[in-house]
This record gives sequence, C-alpha cells and structure tokens, in this order.
Amino acid sequence: MKIKTSILMIFIFIVFITIFPPAASGNNCSYSVEIETTCAPSAETADHVSVRFSDSLGNLIIVKHLKNPKLVNSPKDGLKQQGGAYGGFQRCAIDMFEVSGPCMRQRVCSLYLKKVGSDNWRPGWVKVLHRKDGGEAVPVSYMFYFRTFVPENVWYGFDYCHSRRGFMPHAAGFGG
Repeated sequence: MKIKTSILMIFIFIVFITIFPPAASGNNCSYSVEIETTCAPSAETADHVSVRFSDSLGNLIIVKHLKNPKLVNSPKDGLKQQGGAYGGFQRCAIDMFEVSGPCMRQRVCSLYLKKVGSDNWRPGWVKVLHRKDGGEAVPVSYMFYFRTFVPENVWYGFDYCHSRRGFMPHAAGFGG
C-alpha cells in the first residue's frame, strides 16, 4: 500500500512541475494569451491593449501593448484592415499573443486588460496558456469572461486570487 501511495505522490508531483514549472530567479516562461472579441456591433478596436496577469503567489506579467496577433478564429467580416495587415481585436475574432515572463507557480487567478484610445472594445473572454518546451500549449488560467465594453485608460478585469467581488469585472488602481 505504501508503494502505491508513494508512486501516486511522485506522479502528482511530476505532473504539477510539468504544468507549473518552478519560478527560479532569472527563469522566464512562454505564455500564449488568447482573447476573443465579441460579435456585438462596434465590438472591435484599433486601440492599444495591455494585459497583466498573475498567480496567487504574486508572480506577475505585464504586457503594455499587445502586438503581432496570431488569428485563431476568423471574424465573419474578413481580416484585412487598411494596408492589408491584420492588427487583431476584430469582431468575432479570437487572437493569440505570445508573451514571456516569470514562471507562474500556481494557476493564473488575476487578469486585467487596459485599453488606451477611444474605441468601444468588447472582449468576450481571455485565457492564458503555458507554452512548454515542445511547443504544446497547456491552459494555466481560469476563463475570464468580460462580455462588456472595457473602459478607457484603466485596468479592468478580475482578481480571483484575493478579491471577494465575485465574477464581475471591475476597475483596479494599479497605476501605469
């Protein structure tokens, strides 16, 4: 019985370390941030969008301007903007952004978006995936459901790590 319990504990430890690698000083991990823009009229934006996310231990990643989206799901109205380049955040689209930063040791439980500009952007949901060495993406966050227009120039989102505000997005005063 003790051998089976020991083997099970080792297996659980290996799975945990694989999904949530230890955060050592100087170690960075690669993440993919997937963002859906809803299909509501005027949901798209050309504004600058930032993201910040963290785990309950305080490991934090801030990306001040999400750039170079990879289109995961095509919007219904086509992909081209002026100049022919796809800039992301189109109606009905799911965009993926590659970011890196400190390795999260626990599930991402806090995520905020910030939009700088005057467009009315309405994200549907956001999730964070960890890119393992082989390139495989493993979900490491909750699914953060916005489904409302993001206010201008303020961090707006969720803190499931420490907040008692429930499942509604809210503004937060982080500065910058």
